[in-house]
Amino acid sequence: MKRWFLYPISILFISLIAFSLLIGEDKEWVNCSNEDDLYRYINEDWRVDKVVKNGDVVLNENGVKYFYKNEYPQIWLSKGNKVKALNFGWRCHFLEGSELNFTKKEYT
Repeated sequence: MKRWFLYPISILFISLIAFSLLIGEDKEWVNCSNEDDLYRYINEDWRVDKVVKNGDVVLNENGVKYFYKNEYPQIWLSKGNKVKALNFGWRCHFLEGSELNFTKKEYT
């Protein structure tokens, strides 16, 4: 009994692996913040202002309301006129970054 059907499947599998190696990782995604980032900022006298969880209503930098939809929280810290929003999770889109940086003037 010939197993001719295995040849196209194996060629497809090898092609997919080769294709993924040629393309590389998507540069649009970066590592998110982690607990070490949070502890570092708290130790540097940053104050936790709010924790945004899945389903919370938030204002963006343009004053537009949106629902925060993410399994992982976003933690907002402030120190003087500076504001940081730490993003948690597995990977963050580069527009969010691992941490957003604002000044209170820009954001409020």
